[in-house]
Amino acid sequence: MVKVLKKYSKINYAFVLGRLSKKIGDNFQYFPVESWENEIKLGRKFGFDGVEWIISDFSNPIFNYNQIKNISNTLNCNKMKITSISLDFIMTKPLYLINRKDLIWVISKLNSIQNKINIPRITIPVEETCRYKNKIQKKKTIDCLSLIIKKLSKKSNICIETDLSFTELENLLKKKSLSNLNILIDIGNFRASGKNLTKFIKKFCDKIISFHIKFREKNYGKSKNIPKKFQELKIIDNQIKSLKKLQDLTFQTYRSNFNYLNDMVNNIKNFNEIIR
Repeated sequence: MVKVLKKYSKINYAFVLGRLSKKIGDNFQYFPVESWENEIKLGRKFGFDGVEWIISDFSNPIFNYNQIKNISNTLNCNKMKITSISLDFIMTKPLYLINRKDLIWVISKLNSIQNKINIPRITIPVEETCRYKNKIQKKKTIDCLSLIIKKLSKKSNICIETDLSFTELENLLKKKSLSNLNILIDIGNFRASGKNLTKFIKKFCDKIISFHIKFREKNYGKSKNIPKKFQELKIIDNQIKSLKKLQDLTFQTYRSNFNYLNDMVNNIKNFNEIIR
């Protein structure tokens, strides 16, 4: 297997859980409940520092007190760590629709996890199916984000992954209750949408905590393996020294259902050729 040989110092290299095993049903991204331990072992062989732990539903093992010790032991034995937690379930249960009691329950569980495992980043999607579309939805989204930041930001950086316009995002970050909110950028989605990544990085450089490494064709095309020429990845390579808060580069790369390990090999190989 090919390791991630070209690394920027002091930045964690991670992959999204699920990228090193078969799909769960028809879901391209879903927590690999039967294979997460094996993925952690494989991730280490590939040279990753850690994993982005995705939470697809409330039955996730990380919410189970008895499982946390097993998770911690598996990570330690493989010299890996959880670099982030992504609240993926919000893609189908947006912040503006989530039941208040459910949100409080999740926050309570995350707080307990923070007390047992170091979690550098917690990311909430505010994009696509879960992006607010009117003033009422926006207010509810802001209220939920504010509560998450208030309860969890002392031990983890709180981020949003979003496709909001530059102006809307700038206005959102100016709100006092969201002053500790940060940003994760998915460079594949940026490419697909035609947005200017260089402009975005320069505008929000003091808020960028993480990048999802993924390639998508332009005009909202499909995800594909990282090619040998990937303009958005080259932009990161050129701009990375200006990002003082950047914590991790996390592979959310394409994977086929049966050749997913070879897909990761090829993604890493071409990644290494682009990074100086």
